[in-house]
Amino acid sequence: MFNEKEKNSNRIETLIGEHCTITGGLSGCGLLRIDGTIEGTIRWQDDVETSETSFCKGNITCFNAIIGGKVEGNLSCQGTLTIESSASVTGDICVKNLRINDGGVFDGKCVMLSKNEIPSMDF
Repeated sequence: MFNEKEKNSNRIETLIGEHCTITGGLSGCGLLRIDGTIEGTIRWQDDVETSETSFCKGNITCFNAIIGGKVEGNLSCQGTLTIESSASVTGDICVKNLRINDGGVFDGKCVMLSKNEIPSMDF
């Protein structure tokens, strides 16, 4: 069986399916996976992961983010923002660590935080 750390790191606690559209704000904790569409602000206490089929229009604040789809809005991550090769991010970002894979698109301003800084959660 899985140990406790493996269970927690691989478990999607909230899933927005590919054919699901949410209009309005979203907040919570645990791993959030987005395959569908969200139009509104996302304030998440843990990690956010989006797939190639996802579209997010609005600001996102979270701990770490792995973006695989399209984001139109500002992103603030306390940890690492990863922009996958299939992703497009249009908006300003505020992060401690940034990874942009070959083919990934980022159009906006970037603020890199020092180790002890906490990102601003308001844009």
